Amino acid sequence: MKFHESIKEKRKNLNLTQEEVAEKLFVSRQTISNWENGKTLPDIESLISISELYEISLDELIKGDKKMQRKIKIKHNYEDEIMILGMGIVILGSLFFDLNIFVTMIGLGLVLTSEELAKYIDNFLN
Repeated sequence: MKFHESIKEKRKNLNLTQEEVAEKLFVSRQTISNWENGKTLPDIESLISISELYEISLDELIKGDKKMQRKIKIKHNYEDEIMILGMGIVILGSLFFDLNIFVTMIGLGLVLTSEELAKYIDNFLN
């Protein structure tokens, strides 16, 4: 059974309204509706809360739906690597006068934009 079908069925079996579930999960009723209609998927924190509320294992929720499995696939975060690279370039640029201020500025640029660059790389690779 697909994720959206199973959470809708569980909610109905517990005689809960979408509004009641939304209050318990600290989301909007529209969010619950979107999940149950398969329009959107919850983030991992919400998925855990759904599991606890409906007393259903994460395994049961996830294994029946390939789309859900792809969504929660752990993505590599490149932000730390970009930050370290930028800091290394800054240090090299400041220690060796042969490398000019331009190199140091490139390093600072990497450090300051590491989050945005990581998102770009992740989107590009996926």
